[in-house]
Amino acid sequence: MFKTGYIINPKLDMVWFLGLPFAAVLAALGAQAWLPFVAVASINLWITIPHHYATWVRTYGMPEDWIRFRQELILGPIIIVAMAAAGMVWAPITLLLVVMAWDHQHSIMQQHGFGRIYDFKAGTGMSNTGKFDLTLHWILYSFMFLNAPMFRNLWIRELYKLEVPLSVQFVESLLLASRLVLVLFIPIYLFHLWKTLRNGEALNPIKYAFIGASYFLWYFAAWHTNSILLFAIAHRLMHGLQYIVMVYFFLQRKYEQGTSKPGLWSRVSGRGRLKWFLIGGGAYAIGVQLLINRPLDEFGFGVVNFVSYQAIPEFGIAGMDYIGGYELFAQTMISAYALVHYYVDSFIWKVRDTKVQVGL
Repeated sequence: MFKTGYIINPKLDMVWFLGLPFAAVLAALGAQAWLPFVAVASINLWITIPHHYATWVRTYGMPEDWIRFRQELILGPIIIVAMAAAGMVWAPITLLLVVMAWDHQHSIMQQHGFGRIYDFKAGTGMSNTGKFDLTLHWILYSFMFLNAPMFRNLWIRELYKLEVPLSVQFVESLLLASRLVLVLFIPIYLFHLWKTLRNGEALNPIKYAFIGASYFLWYFAAWHTNSILLFAIAHRLMHGLQYIVMVYFFLQRKYEQGTSKPGLWSRVSGRGRLKWFLIGGGAYAIGVQLLINRPLDEFGFGVVNFVSYQAIPEFGIAGMDYIGGYELFAQTMISAYALVHYYVDSFIWKVRDTKVQVGL
């Protein structure tokens, strides 16, 4: 019935893919209890930025990828930066919601990709298991985004400000529909698992432990804090560190195979080079920190103002105060840096790509 397979090996998977989500939740709770929100914003940036550096090494620093995706790597970032700048001026919460949606689509695809690797390494599941897994990811995340108070208040605020007709009855009906979809799909997913076993295929329990740990972090953080920055600390500790681990071991395998043209990537991967990979990530984070090392309201030139979001009595939502506005602006600034990272990852990490499979 069961076969086990691991992304790296049992010991490292237990640390980075199964145990890390729980450690990340504890770190976020500690930040909530002991740190001011300004410090939380800085920590958020320092957690987020190094895993973007890993993407740049994987693409711009790897000749085979640079040659293969040259047009996408030049034009895409220019367009994305221009659109993000416009969003910061005219619809900041809309930009934040778009970034968050893309962030979690990106995160969902990363967790889904890890799940596919777990099945591949163990030789488990059926040909359509990936589709069932991906549907499960989307339903679980959508349920959180619609129902968790922290997220729900954000999309209600923006729709209300944009004067989109939004009644309490409509919102309640939408939430009820999301609950019904979740309740109906879980038995369908369990039936797929039963059918898998009945067809003589096995299940990889490590994959399901990994999925459970990931959603424990997301659900616990979404329902136990009203701070978008604290949610982001837990989320990005898990997502960012898992991503860095995946990239480093991908580059290391490429180095050991000796089939890829040398470049920046080969100088920071391979036996004895881990320290240079980590130093590069730290240096990149310092550079970004120095770039925006000004008060956030000054950096926004007074144009971006989240405090203008007024109270919405019918939904029981209070007006946004300075701290709430600061947190949203900080989260939007930090997240906007990630847009190019999300874009690049959308085409360099396709698990069905044979070039990617070789490194994984």
